[in-house]
This record gives sequence, structure tokens and C-alpha cells, in this order.
Amino acid sequence: MLQSNVIATEETRRVSNFFVMPTVYIGIGGYSKAVFPTLDRLIHEHYGFRPGPLQFSIFDFDEAKSESSANGKKYSIEPYLVSLPKKTLKDVAKKLRRKADLPWIKTFKPYVAFEHVRYAEAPGLNLFPQSGNLAWRLLWESHILPELKTKLKGLHPMPHELHELQRQGFKVSNRSCIWVVAGGGSTTGPTGLIPIVAELKRLKPSETNLFVIVFTPNSYRDKTDPQRTRGRAIFLATMESILELFNGKVFDQPYNSNGNYRITLEEDPCDHLFLVDGSFSGGRTELKTEELGDLVATYLFKFATGPVGEHLLGKIGNLNSGLKSVKEVSNEI
Repeated sequence: MLQSNVIATEETRRVSNFFVMPTVYIGIGGYSKAVFPTLDRLIHEHYGFRPGPLQFSIFDFDEAKSESSANGKKYSIEPYLVSLPKKTLKDVAKKLRRKADLPWIKTFKPYVAFEHVRYAEAPGLNLFPQSGNLAWRLLWESHILPELKTKLKGLHPMPHELHELQRQGFKVSNRSCIWVVAGGGSTTGPTGLIPIVAELKRLKPSETNLFVIVFTPNSYRDKTDPQRTRGRAIFLATMESILELFNGKVFDQPYNSNGNYRITLEEDPCDHLFLVDGSFSGGRTELKTEELGDLVATYLFKFATGPVGEHLLGKIGNLNSGLKSVKEVSNEI
């Protein structure tokens, strides 16, 4: 009996040390697949399961799966991968080649260069940015918006959910975060990043921090030189668009064929933007894709499961307040 009580006491002590910051992780494109399985594995190894306040989603036009394994267990992205179908894009591309009449095109014409829309029978969007630009709009209401709304519900647990977490020994942070992880030198990530971030800004609770991690073209170790050259051009265009939003440009564009659903952003797109290329010592050392993914996953894990996150949120908040003051002064000049 004494031994049983000792075991129970030790188990209670172990569980009572658990801390969790409610966090939603949104992956866009293939590079998030190098991060999320490791992050999921670290969370499971730490808690024994993934608590409800930690939610995952990956959006990709490539159905390829990825996983992380340790001690005979596999952690696959399959449960939270939203495979975006390309059939609609394929049908539209065919009709555009035949110059068929598509009345709804006028809704998107100011925002999509239809002469550059292409479709290839291959995974992903094959570095055709205008194809991605169109594809996201065609699927937004059916595939993206419902998933975002569902996952954001985990940011603030309901009273009964919070009570159950506390009963299990969790200390749930009053703060909450959204992390968006995307590749910056491909197609799915760059074309989906701004609308997803803008939508998240609209949907999220006002007190929730929104952070973005973008992998630069230098992190694409497995690409050919022509692919990396093309990726750099896409990355630069994407960063230019994001910087324009930080400088006050308004994003207001239609994301359905009727034109009656628009995504609008009239403020900074996120609280902080992190650019990751996986190089150290001025480029003398470079991480492989898997190593870089593991490094980012470890950072995100530490952020949500310990005091590191709350401490850094305070630091970032102070930094952003200073930057806001500088921006206000510069606008007055």
C-alpha cells in the first residue's frame, strides 16, 4: 500500500510540472514537413501525448507524407495534413489554353496573371507562382478557411477543457501563439503565406501572438541551380510584398470566384518574422534539410513547453513597442 502511494505521489509530482502554452502551428508547403514530425515527436515524448492546446495543420498541394521516428514509434503528418486538390486548377488551365469563356475570371484578373497560369502532372505547383496564386483562391472557402477556424479553437480551452488539463497536472499559460512555417523559395509557401497570415490576423484572439518562420532559398540544399535561381526570384518578390504590408500597404483581395469573400489586412502582417537559412559562421557551415528542420522544431518545442516562450514574448513585445514608436515618428516626418 505504501509502495502504491509512493508511486502515485511520484506520478503526480511528475505531471504537475507540465507547462503548456496554447499554440497553433500552421505549415504551408513542403518545408513545414521537415519541421512538424519532429516537433510532434518531441511533444509526445515530453507529455506522453499531444495536449489539446497544441494544434497542427499543414496545407500542401503535394500529397507526400513525412514522419519522424524514435524508440520504435513513428510520428506522421498524415493526421493533420490538408492535401489541397489540383483538379480545379487543372481544369481551369485547360480551359485557359482553349480560350474558353470563364465569366468569373474578371473577379481575379486584377490579382492573377492568367497568362502565366500553368499546370504540370507532378507533385506540388512546380515553381509557377501564378498557378499557386489562383489555386489558393479556388480552394479557400472549401479547404483552408474551415481548417483554420477549427484549429484556432484550441487557443483558449473551454472551462471544462481547462479544468481537465489542470486535473491532469498541467499549468496552462495565459498567453497563446500562432506559428506559421513556410518555405520562401518554392511556390505553395510564398503564394499562400500572405493570405493565410492575413486571415489568421482576422480570426485570432486579439491577445494571441502571430509569428512567421520563412525558409530562405539558401536552405533548399536539394534543389538544382536553376530551381534555386527561380526560387530566389520568388523569395525576393514575396519578401517585398510582406515588407510593403509592414510599411502600411493594405491587402484587400477576393478569395472566391464570386468575389464576395475578400481577405483584408490593414495592419502589420505578424508580430515577428524569422528568416532561416541554416548557415553558420558566415556560410562556412551549412545544415542539411533534416538538421535544419530538427533545429526549428526544437526551438518551437521549447517555446511552448517551458518558460522560454513567455520570457521571449515579453522581450519581443518590448521590441515591437519600440519599433512601433519609430514607425509612428517616421510617418510624422
